[in-house]
Amino acid sequence: MPPASDTSYPSDVRAALLAAARAELLEHGTGGLSLRAIAARAGVSRATPKWHFGNRAGLLTALAVEGFAELHSDLRGAIKDSTDPATRFTALGRAYMDFGLRNPDLFELMFRSAELDRDDPTLICAHREAFSTLVDTAAETTGETAAHGSDASAVPGDIPLLAWAAAHGLVLLVHGGTLQTLAGLATPEEASALAHRLAHTFTEIIPASP
Repeated sequence: MPPASDTSYPSDVRAALLAAARAELLEHGTGGLSLRAIAARAGVSRATPKWHFGNRAGLLTALAVEGFAELHSDLRGAIKDSTDPATRFTALGRAYMDFGLRNPDLFELMFRSAELDRDDPTLICAHREAFSTLVDTAAETTGETAAHGSDASAVPGDIPLLAWAAAHGLVLLVHGGTLQTLAGLATPEEASALAHRLAHTFTEIIPASP
């Protein structure tokens, strides 16, 4: 514990560590993250991250949980003012892509199984909660009945999985520069705009499918 007179020590150590981890992730990517650097940025001792998160995977898992919570908030916000299922479905695709393109390193971390504790119940809950919005809206749009497991979390059917795969794949193609190269575009911004147009086309076609 820090001395009582040490006003530089963060009052919420866990939050400070996660904020530091987010900053390190932005600067160095997942491969460049270290507990020592995160502790130094947060202004705490080297042992503090292990005290709160156990190990590197525990800290990164908590960071991924934050990411899924932010994604869930973005998805819910995208459809809060709309009651038309097709419009909501299209808005979700746009919001998902916006999140992925705005947070490339966090987005990558959220789906990197090797870096995370995939059995962590908080991570599982956050992941399912984020995708329940897509599942339920896809069910409303297509007339497909969303299946629910014993834990009351929606089980994706073919339509939401296809929609997710399309939006997710487009984000990855933009991140890697592949879409820009294949389409012969001059800038990453043009690639992002193309990805949005493709996602919009896809989400308009899917609801019309039999």
